[in-house]
Amino acid sequence: MFLQGQKIGKYEIIRSLGSGGFGSVYLAKDIWLDIKVAIKVPHKQSIELYKLLKEPRLQAVLDHPNIVRLLAAEKIDKIFFFVMEYVRGRTLEKILQKEKVLETAAAIDMMKQLAAGVDHAHKNKIIHRDLRPSNIIVSEEGQVKITDFGTSAWLQDVPYATTRIGSPPYMAPEQFMGKATYASDIYSLGCILYEMMIGRPPILDPDPFKILERAQEGRITPPRLKNTRVPREIDALIMRCLANRIEDRFQRPFEIIRALNEIKGEKPAKNEIDDILGRIRAREPATTTTCWNCRRHLPGRAKTCPYCGEAC
Repeated sequence: MFLQGQKIGKYEIIRSLGSGGFGSVYLAKDIWLDIKVAIKVPHKQSIELYKLLKEPRLQAVLDHPNIVRLLAAEKIDKIFFFVMEYVRGRTLEKILQKEKVLETAAAIDMMKQLAAGVDHAHKNKIIHRDLRPSNIIVSEEGQVKITDFGTSAWLQDVPYATTRIGSPPYMAPEQFMGKATYASDIYSLGCILYEMMIGRPPILDPDPFKILERAQEGRITPPRLKNTRVPREIDALIMRCLANRIEDRFQRPFEIIRALNEIKGEKPAKNEIDDILGRIRAREPATTTTCWNCRRHLPGRAKTCPYCGEAC
């Protein structure tokens, strides 16, 4: 679509960054601001504008350090494109092609960042539906960024997204059936962590129907059986993410972060509700009330002494 050195509006194309099923991405320079940006150009330019705006509108809702930030959507010279922050680094796919498997500590750190980004999307009622190593960028500083929301969907007043779409090795059984929900992204996270520990997704077959069959039956070899260096706790966490029944998986990405913190022996992070309750408890004065009869300390707000039964 664009050539090196070509100018479109205030953007000058530097080079191509890659092309996928829905669009091509270019590295460009914003001449006005003198910064590098990534420009995505959808392949289908003839469809209605509201359809072209679906992906950037989804991404515009999200504001999180582990999600690539949307900067603008443009239509210049009849070409629609949108502009995103440029992340200098490599995709997780490229990293795994070189490293094959990652050290446990590195895999845990990346998964915690991934889960944090997905948790933010879910709080905004957005499911990604195509979480895979090629859609994850790791910056030179080690920061993980989720990108490519072209297959994402809003779950606004609906229980699941009906379109059958995604990458088969990372798709949950219900996603194959056109019933993708938040738990489907949890399954994909499990596939990614499995691949970081083993070097390949849990089910890899050129026939998507065979992948579906094995996933539905739960016929997944635990990663520890393929690599004994995988800690038992990580093995159990991965298999929980990959449960064929939705109710047997983690229900929120934040739960994965909490479990990983516990595995590392770190103090579990608090979610918003835990934090609010903790602050409320901290404001409550410690009681020093004693029973008039037996002189023992009373629990807070007690109306009857639990020791002697006298009214207080």
